[in-house]
Amino acid sequence: MVDVDHGTVRTNGPALGFLTFVCEVGSDFPGLTIFARQSSNGGADFPLPTNPAVAGLPYYPAVSPGALATNALATARAMWRHLDNVDHLWVFGPHPFGILLVALAAVRRRRVTLGVRQETMPYFVSRMRPGARHTGLTLALRMMDACWRLLARKLPTTVVGPSLEEEYGGPRANLHQMSVSLMRRSDLRPAVPLPRLTGPINLLAASRLAPEKDPMIMLDALAMLHSRHPGRFRLTWVGDGEMRSAILERAAELGLENVLSLPGFVPIGPELMEYFHRADLFVLSSITEGLPQALIEAQANALPIVATDVGAVGVVLDNGRAGVVVPSGDAAALAESLEKLVDDPDRMYGLVKRGRELAEMRTLEKTSAAVAAFLAADTRTHAEV
Repeated sequence: MVDVDHGTVRTNGPALGFLTFVCEVGSDFPGLTIFARQSSNGGADFPLPTNPAVAGLPYYPAVSPGALATNALATARAMWRHLDNVDHLWVFGPHPFGILLVALAAVRRRRVTLGVRQETMPYFVSRMRPGARHTGLTLALRMMDACWRLLARKLPTTVVGPSLEEEYGGPRANLHQMSVSLMRRSDLRPAVPLPRLTGPINLLAASRLAPEKDPMIMLDALAMLHSRHPGRFRLTWVGDGEMRSAILERAAELGLENVLSLPGFVPIGPELMEYFHRADLFVLSSITEGLPQALIEAQANALPIVATDVGAVGVVLDNGRAGVVVPSGDAAALAESLEKLVDDPDRMYGLVKRGRELAEMRTLEKTSAAVAAFLAADTRTHAEV
């Protein structure tokens, strides 16, 4: 959901980072228009690096069969009208309205590049109510996913990370594996030998407070560490989302109120970087990911990392050479890995040094330029046809 005006965007926190990256890619082109649901005055205002135009689509609170059916006609009309002002669309999905936009673009003879940011089924299933996971909704999601994959065989497509590249039949022509980074070359901190950590250990997580990020597993791991080393491990989770209340309730049940901090969403910038600078380790407990932007931010800030082995996490962490990889959903493994790592400064330095090397290869300048080049090449290809 966005409302853009005078260089600021009103949106929820999770969308801001990717929107900022899109604006950076769009700066290589004569103009940028964002197709998005108009907000219901929710969210907050954040600055953007450019001032894009907005193709406002009807607001609906969440993706559901009822919301899609009620808003389909008005959304189609809005898309059709706004197609007057664009000649190349970068459409992210799978999403029902994404498929609709691709169909309308084909009728209007507009060029289309698809985009995929995460594993579809794990993402949607993690957000379903338990009773809904075996209904016709799952079948509908699988059909939508299959439709998007079929379109990706016909249209140029960007995917985030190598695991999605493999899922979409790559490497192959017209399929571009991309990274999403908001860290500029000037933001990178040097990797230096780390001292043995003797005081409180400050753990940092940065993501939505959402089911696919599995914050409850992180709380269980923190409880294990707290029971063995009272007060030594403290967790700050930067981000906001629908699970905030449930997390606070669970933390109270586990007696973690004094070692858990939830400061809310913080946009990328000096304030967020301060959280990285104060942390001793970065942790990620997701059950599904594409190529996590937060891991690149942690590497750029020379932080040791412990993360669950989902999506492209293993690739970002160079198969364990730039961070510790643990099984998803295993609180004991997460706690044990953190416990061992903090007592091994030589290993931490080796991981940090390799991570810093990789972060230099994934700066905002390099990643956005690579995507812009792919989109521009697609434009040239279509121009020649």
